[in-house]
Amino acid sequence: MVQKPLLSVLTAVTQAPATGPDTYVTEGPLIQQPFGDIAFGGSVISQAISAAAATVAPEFDVYSSQASFLRPVKASAKVAYHVNRAADGRTFAIRAVQATQGSRGPCYIALISFQKRGSTRDQDGALRYADPPPDLGGLHPDDVPRQDLQQLGFHVRDEERKTLSNIGVNVKEPFEWRLLPFKPAPNPSQIRTYGFVRCPLPAAGGATHLASMGFLSDQSLLELSIIENWESVEEIRSLAMSTTLNSHISFHVPEARGAAWLICESRTSWGAGGRIATHQRFWDFETGALVMPCTQDAFIGRQQPQL
Repeated sequence: MVQKPLLSVLTAVTQAPATGPDTYVTEGPLIQQPFGDIAFGGSVISQAISAAAATVAPEFDVYSSQASFLRPVKASAKVAYHVNRAADGRTFAIRAVQATQGSRGPCYIALISFQKRGSTRDQDGALRYADPPPDLGGLHPDDVPRQDLQQLGFHVRDEERKTLSNIGVNVKEPFEWRLLPFKPAPNPSQIRTYGFVRCPLPAAGGATHLASMGFLSDQSLLELSIIENWESVEEIRSLAMSTTLNSHISFHVPEARGAAWLICESRTSWGAGGRIATHQRFWDFETGALVMPCTQDAFIGRQQPQL
């Protein structure tokens, strides 16, 4: 039996007409954060994109997602995604998505915009430009060791893992990361972390691929590098995992495929009052095209000292 990739299950939703029009529920489990019963934000971001995409024609691709987390999402409970068809045009569509768990009201809201494939035309190339990828000294992903991200604690619960295995799902890590060495700097805003990443989703395209890219947008390469180089970090060693407050993603190249290698740059530009602004950009390794920039505000809490 051919196994389904874990990522295709983590981003999937199922229509639930009994609970209301244009309502979808989680099909698989939510990735769990290290502490408590809190879901990884990328799971919710990607599933909201999947739900919104199910209400537009196949030739429409998502080009942006603007979202806010209103309260923590439980990893152990089903999530319902209520899609409002906010606007439908000849070449564009906008969907407002609310995610709920039980009767507590919305825990996540997103405005997801779509554009009809092939509906835009450059005028003599006047509007074709983008930031180039960073200079990594000619490195190829094969030159960098693969990292095991299980140490982050983002995981599928054991009972869910068994259930998925029994129905033919490959429960290996959804992304392959190759991180470059971390270079400390006196000011955190001067730090840039780099790496290569790909998601093995053979033959995936359209909404499935873009939902997986939404999932990827919430994996903080800055945090990964801090953990990989724990002894090199002084000022921020006591920081706990962050909680995403809001997320903005732009999908510049919807036809790009995550199965190909991407270059990722991660940085933070500001931090104060327990909040931090983070930025990630992804380029196609082969073409150099800027595929997906992401911006997030997050809450950062310090770990309590052990007595």
